[in-house]
Amino acid sequence: MLYNYLALVFFIVIGLLIPSSIILTAKLLGSRVPGNPVKNAPYESGEETIGGSRDIDNEYLPYFMLFLPFEMVIAIVILWSTVARGISYNTSIEIIVLTVLSAAMAFTGYKFVRGKNA
Repeated sequence: MLYNYLALVFFIVIGLLIPSSIILTAKLLGSRVPGNPVKNAPYESGEETIGGSRDIDNEYLPYFMLFLPFEMVIAIVILWSTVARGISYNTSIEIIVLTVLSAAMAFTGYKFVRGKNA
């Protein structure tokens, strides 16, 4: 039992040590010269840039936030369908209700987001 916890702690330490050592090595060996500001500017088809290069367009973020939970429900339904023969009838009804409710909530959310952005 203790061996399992020690193995987990060892795995976590190694999992944190490797990426941090790579990042530290890159910081120590990397060039600190700022470079040419014209060369480092974002290129947008020869147009002068408007705003910063780190601006994030959040136009599609609500759609993604609605799609992700629905996709998780689909994954649960697919996993359930692989073992459906050994599951009782009550569980089948619960999965169907879960799918129908999640689809209804997803479409309602899409309708709400679309009406808000229009």
